[in-house]
Amino acid sequence: MLLVEDSLIIALDAEDNLRQLGAGKVLAVATVAQALQEIDREGPELALLDINLGSESSFPIATRLKTLGVPFFFTTGYGERLKLPPNLVGTHVLQKPYTLDGIAKAAAVVLNTPA
Repeated sequence: MLLVEDSLIIALDAEDNLRQLGAGKVLAVATVAQALQEIDREGPELALLDINLGSESSFPIATRLKTLGVPFFFTTGYGERLKLPPNLVGTHVLQKPYTLDGIAKAAAVVLNTPA
């Protein structure tokens, strides 16, 4: 499981939620470069991507995951203001603040499994 989140507190909370949901290994990173390195090193089965990573966005990560066929979903606090690039329109988006149940439902959607 790949978790891309630039806020340490949110990342720790999300990692705890993912473990409660049964994720064995959670790789938490905060930048596009770190995420792409982890994807190349150890292809994840699922990824949770915060869209806004400070001065960059997770769109390059999402594009790489999509190319590889790795399921992923975005998290964001932008709500209705969110604009996805054309190649990522239709990607599942989980609004922040998210909950254990919200993560479970988003993962079920992208993995095409029952929640």
